[in-house]
Amino acid sequence: MKGKLGVLAGVGVFLMVCGTLFAHHGTGISYDETKEVTLTGTVTGFRWNNPHAQLYFDVKDESGKVVPWAAELNSPGVLSREGWTRNKFKAGDVLTITVNPSKAGTPVGNTVRSKPILVGGKEVVAGRAERTTVD
Repeated sequence: MKGKLGVLAGVGVFLMVCGTLFAHHGTGISYDETKEVTLTGTVTGFRWNNPHAQLYFDVKDESGKVVPWAAELNSPGVLSREGWTRNKFKAGDVLTITVNPSKAGTPVGNTVRSKPILVGGKEVVAGRAERTTVD
């Protein structure tokens, strides 16, 4: 009986630890990966922070109202290995980006890495053939 209790306790601890590891990667829970939205707006900020870099930009909706958006990117470590720097975007840049939108309907999205990011109509970040989930 003592051995079974130890195994059960071990399995319980294992599941709790694994659960927290998977909780961080909630991309499929937070963002609708079946939809892609291409947005054009003006960069208001670019945060080069762990665990994920963030890009902030203002987009005009159909009625002309300015809506502040945020796009989640990969980690600065992964992005720097791809040639990015903390100065990749600056406030005032006109940006076109494709995101998987939030399932909650809020103006946030996860960057679709298979699509290029354009600034001023020029490709500054090439799209990737494969979809890499965020770190």
